[in-house]
Amino acid sequence: PAVTFNASTTLSTKKTCIAGSTTLDNGGTHPNVTKGCTTVSDPFAGTLPTPSSSTCTYSNYNINGGTVTLSPGVYCGWTNFNSSPTVTLSSGVYVIKGGGWNFTGTLTGTDVTFYFPDTSYIQFNGTVKLTLAAPTTGTYANLLMYEATGLSKSSFTMNATNGATLTGLIYLPTRGLTLNSGASATSDNLTMVLDSLIVNTVNWTLDSSAKSIAAAGTTTSAAGVYLQK
Repeated sequence: PAVTFNASTTLSTKKTCIAGSTTLDNGGTHPNVTKGCTTVSDPFAGTLPTPSSSTCTYSNYNINGGTVTLSPGVYCGWTNFNSSPTVTLSSGVYVIKGGGWNFTGTLTGTDVTFYFPDTSYIQFNGTVKLTLAAPTTGTYANLLMYEATGLSKSSFTMNATNGATLTGLIYLPTRGLTLNSGASATSDNLTMVLDSLIVNTVNWTLDSSAKSIAAAGTTTSAAGVYLQK
């Protein structure tokens, strides 16, 4: 099926537009679902900047609790955040290459962008609290997370049981994003382009970001999530 609605799911949307005609409905409340929708082309493909990632700034970096401020750069291998540190990100571009971030704790960053030149990712583990906002001006304006073109499909998991506030564009068209049980996300300005999305017992409120996508056949921006299938 193009979408599966599980029991106890509640959607409150102006429109949930599904390109496919087959859905699996296991209960819940989800009005305003339209099947067989006209698809919209990806307005971001081939238009986003490519940060330099040739030189590693940090390699296999470990952070062990406490209060830490990180600087932009190229983070190679695995960066492990142990003992639930409180991490503040200085403004700039964070390139995550050849591994990923294994994060537990509190992560805050304003005017920050994450770039994935390969299938690296961030593993947001349970009890995480996130407050992340993309820049509003400059080369990376409104880009919160995005990936290089031509990547193979992979997964990306977010377990933000202490809450997540995300602002900007999350452009991960090859990723299967999973928001797991207990996550609570508030995104007043968020647009997402994904390969697939699994939402497990998540309380999620969102509205479109400045990098929004016009609904097919209109000039009206539509808030939400776009799946590249």
